[in-house]
Amino acid sequence: MSITFWKGKQATWFPEKKNQTIRIPLQKKIVESGEKKKVDPGDKIIIDKVFKKDGEYGQPFLPIKLIAKVIKNGRNPKIHGMKYKSKKRTKRTWGHREWYTKIKIVSVED
Repeated sequence: MSITFWKGKQATWFPEKKNQTIRIPLQKKIVESGEKKKVDPGDKIIIDKVFKKDGEYGQPFLPIKLIAKVIKNGRNPKIHGMKYKSKKRTKRTWGHREWYTKIKIVSVED
């Protein structure tokens, strides 16, 4: 059984693999004051947008929920970029590091 989920980037989870972790974009929670804060390690996340389970596809989603446990928050390796114009003597370099949340799927609810 394999399950495909997440927003524009899809992640596939195989329950037969032990200790499989998945990196997803940084998750935030809304606290009492109304502001958004990063989820803490040990928190539970409910993923309700599941596209595919085994050979079955949803239109647009399947009525399945995944319960995931947050392992850690971190940052991906730096991506370097550069613009250069040869005869103008101009160059511009930039870097970017995307935040991620590492999760482990605990259970599947139908």
